[in-house]
Amino acid sequence: MSYERSIKEALDIESGEVLTADEVFKISKEAFALRTKSAKKEIDLYCLECRQQLNISGSKKDNLHFKHYPKADPCILKDSKFSNEELKVLSKIYRSKESARHKSLKRAIGEKLTRLSNVDNIFIDDRFIKDDREKRKPDVYCEYGTIKIVFEIQLSDLSLKYIIDRHEFYQRNDISLIWILDDFNINGQKQMERDIKYLTEYQNFFALDESSESFRLSCTYKYVHLIEPNQVRTKWITKSIALSQLKFDTETKQAYFYDYGVKFNQMELLKDRRIEKLKIKKIEADRIAKEQKSQNKVECLIDEIKSEWKAKFPNLKKAELIIQDLDEYEQGLFKKSDLFNSNDNESRIHLYFKKAKSKHYNFLAFILNSQCIEYALNELSVDGKTLIQTLFENKYLEHKENWIMKIAIAGYKFQLMDFELFDKLYLKKPNIEALILLCKLSESIVNPHFKATLFEHQKLICTMESAKQNQIVGFGWNQSQWIAFANNAIDSYSEYWNHIESAFKAYNIWDNLHKKDSKGTFKRKLENHYDSTPTYNKKYDYLLSFLYPEAVKDPNQSFF
Repeated sequence: MSYERSIKEALDIESGEVLTADEVFKISKEAFALRTKSAKKEIDLYCLECRQQLNISGSKKDNLHFKHYPKADPCILKDSKFSNEELKVLSKIYRSKESARHKSLKRAIGEKLTRLSNVDNIFIDDRFIKDDREKRKPDVYCEYGTIKIVFEIQLSDLSLKYIIDRHEFYQRNDISLIWILDDFNINGQKQMERDIKYLTEYQNFFALDESSESFRLSCTYKYVHLIEPNQVRTKWITKSIALSQLKFDTETKQAYFYDYGVKFNQMELLKDRRIEKLKIKKIEADRIAKEQKSQNKVECLIDEIKSEWKAKFPNLKKAELIIQDLDEYEQGLFKKSDLFNSNDNESRIHLYFKKAKSKHYNFLAFILNSQCIEYALNELSVDGKTLIQTLFENKYLEHKENWIMKIAIAGYKFQLMDFELFDKLYLKKPNIEALILLCKLSESIVNPHFKATLFEHQKLICTMESAKQNQIVGFGWNQSQWIAFANNAIDSYSEYWNHIESAFKAYNIWDNLHKKDSKGTFKRKLENHYDSTPTYNKKYDYLLSFLYPEAVKDPNQSFF
C-alpha cells in the first residue's frame, strides 16, 4: 500500500516552483538531499494553503513528507483530515493559484478596485485573515464602505468541502465572499458545477468583466418569468454590473444582484393571482353562458305554451316535461315571464279564464296544477270580479264544479259572493252544500296534496264534519235521521269506520245514537261490522288527523 501524504505540494518561495511530494520524495537519495537543504535553510518551502513555512519530516519507515512547524498557526492541511481524492483536488486548486491566469486576474481585480472611490484597504494576495480555528489568505480583499469583501478566483474544480469551508470561514468572520468563476459553465454537469450552483439560494454567479475599463462583474443569474398558460419558468441571463449594484445578505454574507428566491415567490404569487382571476373569469363566463342558456330554454318553453294556447287541440305534454327539467334559476325566470304576470290591462289568470274555450281545458288544468307557476288567484279583475265570478261568466267552460275544485286546490280563498254563485251549478242542493264545505275546509290546508285528497272522498269528509257540527251536512237528511245516517256510514264507509266512530265519540254523538236506536238497527250493524273482523283503510289518516285532531290520532305521534 502506497504512503499517503496530507500535504501533497509545497512552494519553493525563491524559485516560485511548486514541488510535488510524490515526485521529489520518490528517489530516496535525492529526497534526503532535499531534506538536508531544507534543514540548512538553503531552500524555503511554504504551504500553498496558509503560506506558512514547511519543513521536511521523516517517519520510522523513512517516508519523507512536508510538515508544518510545531507552533504554526491553524491550517486546514494540518488540522483537517482529507481523503486522497480531496487532496488531489486541493493540489489542483493550489497549482491553479500559481498559474499566470490566476495571477493576472488577481492583479486586474485589485487594480480596478483601486479606481473606485468608495473602496478602501485593498490587498492582493498579501493579507491573512485568521480566527481561533483557521487562517486564510484570500486572492483579493477590500472594504466597500462598511462591507468587507473577499474575491476568490476559481480556475479548477473545487470540492464541495473546499467550497463550504471557505464560505463558513468568511461568514463567521463577517466577510462577504464573491467567487470569481473564470471557466464556469452554468449548464455544466460536473460535480463542482452542480455543487456551487445549488450552494447559494440566490443563484448568482460572477466572473470579472474584462471588457470593461472600470471594475464590473459579469453576473449570471437565474431569471424568473411567466409563460402561458401561467407557468413559472426560469432562464439564465448574463449581465455586466457595477459593484454598487450588488446587494449583500448580512446573515449569510452572500453577494447577489438578482434575488432568485424572492422573485420566484413573487412570480408564484403572481401566477396564483392570475390563475385565480382566470378561474373567476371562467366562473363568470360560465354563469353568463348558463344564464343565457336558461333564458333561451325558458323562452322556448313560453313559446311552446303560447303556441299550444293557439293550437286547435292543445297538448301540454312537451311543456310539462320541460318544466320538470327546470332548475331553480330557470323556475324563477319562468315565474317572472309575462305569461303569468298581470299588467295594467288585466289580471293574467282572469284573462285565461275569460278567453278560454272548451278546447283549453287541459291548458287551464296545466297552469293550475303546475308547481312552477304562481298566479295571483285571489287578485280581482280590472272590473272588480273574483276568479270564480270570471269562471261563471265564461259559457264555454262546462262542469264548473270541477273547475271550482281545481281552483280551490290551487290555493284560492273563497268569498261569500262566490258561494252565492254555486246555486247556478247543475248539482243537487246537498252536493252544493258539500262542495261549499270542502271549499271552506281547503282554505285551512297548505299542502296541495292534502287539498287534492280533501275532494277525493266528499261523503267521508261530510260524515266527519256532521259529527263535529252535530248537524248532518252534505247528505240532504234532517236531524231526525241520525240512526239512518250512522247505519249508512257503517255500510258505505266501513273501511273508515274506525275514524267515524272516534268522531262520534269525540264530538258527543255516540251516546245519543244509542239512545235513539229504539229498534236496535244501529247496534246490530255495529255488531256485524266487528264480527267481520274489518280491515281499515289508512289512506286519509293524515288529512283526517289534521282536520279532526280530537277524533283521529296523528299517524306520526308515538303510541306512548
